[in-house]
Amino acid sequence: CMQAKLGLVPFDAGEAETEIMAGTYIEYSGMLLAIFKLTKTMLMAALPLFLITLFWQGFNFLSMWKYAILLVVIILMRNTNPRVRIDQAVRFFWGKMTLLSVMAVLLAILGK
Repeated sequence: CMQAKLGLVPFDAGEAETEIMAGTYIEYSGMLLAIFKLTKTMLMAALPLFLITLFWQGFNFLSMWKYAILLVVIILMRNTNPRVRIDQAVRFFWGKMTLLSVMAVLLAILGK
């Protein structure tokens, strides 16, 4: 799901250069375009840190290794996966991910 939040290659149909010129950033140039691209890069650095801090026992010395491994996995996924069509992404998130999240909520309610 982090790939979709970051808008990286499998889920970047809305801002893909080959699909619609330069995507949603076609209207921007100069400083605004730089700010948008810098924000996306900062999200690429901040979201893995948030994931590690929240789900992998806080931030400690081993967190740098976890961060590096997670960043390598994200970069490998971005560089090796093809772009997903919108109908494929909707089917994936409304099918498998919805079922998985409902099961997680049920397990949380049951307390196991």
